[in-house]
Amino acid sequence: MTHTISSDAAHRGRIPLLTIEQCRQIAAEFDGTTKTMDRLLTEWCEVVPGLKRHNIAAAARRGGYETSKERKAWTDAEDQFLRDNWHRLSGDEIAQRLGRTFNSVNLRHKRIGIGRYDGHELTIRDLEVLTKLDHRQWHDFIARGWLKARQRRRRCGAAPITYVSITALHAMLREHPEIYDYRGAPKRAHGLLELDALPDAPTWKRVVCNSDAWQPGVRQMPVGRTMTHGAPAMAERLQHFGLRSCATIGGTSFWSPLYCLPMCPRCGCQVSRYSPDALFTDMDPGDDEVIAIQARKLGLQWAGGKLIDAEGRTVDDRDVLAALFDGPRGAGRSLKAFEKLLDAGVSLASTTAVPEQVLLDNILKLELRPDQEEALQSFVATGAMTAAHAMSFGKSTLGMMAMTRIPGRHLLMVDTQLLRDQWIEKLTDLAPKLDVVRRAKPSMHEVHVFDRTGSLRSAIHIYSYQTRAKLDGPWVVGCFDEVHRLPARRAHRHAFVQTQYRIGLSSTPDMRCDGRGVFVSKMTGAIVGSDWNEQMDEGVVPRIPVKVLLVEDVEHKHEVVGTLLRQHESVVVLCESIADGEELRMRYGIPFISSRTKDKLKVLRGAKSMILSRVGDAGISVPHCQVTVDHSGLFGSRIQSLQRLGRLMHSQRALYHCILMTHEERYERFAARVEAIKAKGFPVEEVRAERQSASVHRLLSPALQARVSAQENQFLSLLGWRRDELNQTT
Repeated sequence: MTHTISSDAAHRGRIPLLTIEQCRQIAAEFDGTTKTMDRLLTEWCEVVPGLKRHNIAAAARRGGYETSKERKAWTDAEDQFLRDNWHRLSGDEIAQRLGRTFNSVNLRHKRIGIGRYDGHELTIRDLEVLTKLDHRQWHDFIARGWLKARQRRRRCGAAPITYVSITALHAMLREHPEIYDYRGAPKRAHGLLELDALPDAPTWKRVVCNSDAWQPGVRQMPVGRTMTHGAPAMAERLQHFGLRSCATIGGTSFWSPLYCLPMCPRCGCQVSRYSPDALFTDMDPGDDEVIAIQARKLGLQWAGGKLIDAEGRTVDDRDVLAALFDGPRGAGRSLKAFEKLLDAGVSLASTTAVPEQVLLDNILKLELRPDQEEALQSFVATGAMTAAHAMSFGKSTLGMMAMTRIPGRHLLMVDTQLLRDQWIEKLTDLAPKLDVVRRAKPSMHEVHVFDRTGSLRSAIHIYSYQTRAKLDGPWVVGCFDEVHRLPARRAHRHAFVQTQYRIGLSSTPDMRCDGRGVFVSKMTGAIVGSDWNEQMDEGVVPRIPVKVLLVEDVEHKHEVVGTLLRQHESVVVLCESIADGEELRMRYGIPFISSRTKDKLKVLRGAKSMILSRVGDAGISVPHCQVTVDHSGLFGSRIQSLQRLGRLMHSQRALYHCILMTHEERYERFAARVEAIKAKGFPVEEVRAERQSASVHRLLSPALQARVSAQENQFLSLLGWRRDELNQTT
């Protein structure tokens, strides 16, 4: 009769799984080998389900099986040999030397407590934990031949264990100290790796760029967003690449700080931080080598601190900057390529001080504050300055002082017609006598300023940055209003005009998103007054509170504008889209000033509330304004965001500046607009704008929205639209 008792039940009740007769049958076939045990286990599991291997071995012994092998006890000498060699020799080699089987040796090392990775040497795993360098890097050092290591083989195709001695590790770090900052290692790594025995590391290393990323050719590449509202879209444009790769020219070698991740000064690619030739030094190599690499990209040479062309002539700063802007490279690439040349002192701005006898008395009907006088003296001391003071500081006053106290023929560059008209307005109010002549070819305004005796003091020629006219010099003072426009792709050519002195005016001279802001100080002089917090703490300029109102969509923005117009007497709305400006004009009956508007300054001065397109972003003063609204902008432009806030800083009735943003615009796309304001020290409050549940503009069709707007607005109602006509139409 066959037993069917389970293994677990038999164990709990101490009932034998197999009868004595079955044990004798197993013992008759059992020989102790794995093959036989596997066969017996398979056969007897069909008879007694749940049998284990040890049940077969126990049944064989119960049935009378006795092994013919002699059991050999382990001696102390064998145990010590096992301890000394387990991490040096493979298990098979140890078994062969001791005259034992591998299984016997493998079991014994576990019984006497020898760990798998224990030993006097370090494994790759140990090095990875202690230094935080990936194990793949350590294996790469071994493959390069920099690190000597040995491997302990293992059975059944298992990966060998790699061991490294402290001596080998120290030898590698002496040869290649750039691999690991051993002086800055944690205490545990410092002690276990005995890093105190190593000498101090050098300061510089020689690296080589072998990148093949740059190849001549033409590729279709995305270049920028094409929309203001909605999901961002990228425009596609053909880009021409003419630079040969470093790999093609045999590599670019240069010095780099020891522990930095180097970037190639030629192609801009990231370079391996390891020095292939193991060349190091403690002496500062200077910038000459990097400048020479940059110069070769222009077909020039750098020798003796000068740039020399192919014909052996010295190239001046004006030629270098012209090549930078007019070349086929983009703005960001140009900036990176010429960074070292700029650091070496390339500049267009004059550094000649204004002589004391040249600076005449003040003829304007105003007196400078002490801080304004200090800024003017900074200009006089150098002859070139970029005034970056906060809006409402009086930067245009500095420009007028420079152009009226220094006699001669001056150049004034402005960004918009509105700014030009405002400059003329200010000069008309402040100068004793003014004569303005408008010329058509080229388009410009010539302003003659006379002193109190009626003598001509200066002639100011006002041009737009967009002009294509050749600005024949020389000029005495070159004044560049909103100078952050000057490094633009078309406007930059005006930086090369011949001027004796230069002054740039902008609250945001170095904040261009394309990286060209760094050129401003090279074109118009060192930046002065960029610390707005100091000016606000002293009460020179107001610290305007800023509210960020989170809205649902563009329609919600329009509704919030209407609410603000009802709450405040004077509101200035600044928007990017012409369509948005026209929509707001139709709804609320306030003027929309854009590039199409005639007599822009007259319209602006005659309105309490208004909508401004991009023409009113910078430089415009609205003294009676209470609230400014940043309705929609040019993506994440920090310059535009700060300049729009500045329109309110010119007002004596300022309450707060309001920024309208959807959740996507605030947190995903255009966060830089708000962060720029915070960075300048303005208090920012973020609030979710509540929406009316039944807005009439959301319920009516677009064709009727204008009539509803007219009915709500007393000015548009004068056109003859009445509520009765609206009811009849619907």
